[in-house]
Amino acid sequence: MSEDENKPRTFFHADNSEYSNFLKHTLIVVVIPLLAICTFCVVNIVLHYDSAFTRLLVFIILGCVLFGMVFVFSAVYIMEKKKRRHARFTFFDILPQGVIYSEYAGEFIRYGERVILRRLYYVPFAELDCVSRDPKKTPRELTIKGGVRFYFYDSKRLGYHVDEDGALTFDSVILNIGLYEKLDEFTVKKRLGNTSALNAAILYYKERFDNAPEKKPFDISQYVAVRKRRKPRTSNPALEAPSFSRDWK
Repeated sequence: MSEDENKPRTFFHADNSEYSNFLKHTLIVVVIPLLAICTFCVVNIVLHYDSAFTRLLVFIILGCVLFGMVFVFSAVYIMEKKKRRHARFTFFDILPQGVIYSEYAGEFIRYGERVILRRLYYVPFAELDCVSRDPKKTPRELTIKGGVRFYFYDSKRLGYHVDEDGALTFDSVILNIGLYEKLDEFTVKKRLGNTSALNAAILYYKERFDNAPEKKPFDISQYVAVRKRRKPRTSNPALEAPSFSRDWK
C-alpha cells in the first residue's frame, strides 16, 4: 500500500443523520397521539351511531387528519431543506497551510434573490495551538485553539482556492486583506458526526507542516540557460585560420 493511501482524508462532509433522527422522533410524538384520538372517536361513533355527539366526533377526526397532514408535510420539508443546505455548505477542509470549517448559518430573501449565509473559520497551521476533544462526554465535538479568523458573510463572498504555494486565497480580494474577527478558539458541534477521524487528520497534517523542509528561494538560473557570447569574427577567412608562425617582424 502506497504512502498516499495511508494518508487521512482532508475533506469532511456534514453528518445529517441528526436531522433524520429528529424528524422520526418528532413524527412519532405527534402522529401517534393523533391516531389514538382518531381511534377513540371511531369507537365512540360506532357505539353512539346517529346522534349529535357523533357529528362532533367526525369533526374531531377531520381536524386531526388535517393537522397531521399539515404538520407532517411541513416537518419533512423543513428537515429536508436543512439537510440539503448543510450537505452543501457545512464541511471541514484541511489545506496545505491551515484548516477551514464552513457552516450553514441561515438564509433570507433580498430583492427577490435568495441569500445564503455561512460562518467560516480559518486557522493557519502556523497559528494553531492545539486540538482537543472528549471522546466520552462529547464525541461529536472538537475544539480548535489558536489564531482563528472568523468570517460571517454571504456564501458567494466566501469562495476560496489554494495557490501554487499552498496558501489560502479568497475569491473576494478584500477578504485576503482583512474583514475578519479574531478569535482564540472555536468548537465544531455535532455537525460532522464523530470527530475522532477529523482530530487525527488535523494532527497528522499539522505535523507534516511543522516538519516540512524549508523551501529554497527561486533561482532563475536553474531554468534559463545563460546565452554564450558570440566570438568576434572577421571577413577574411585567412585571418581566422590557425597560425604557427613566430615571425612578427
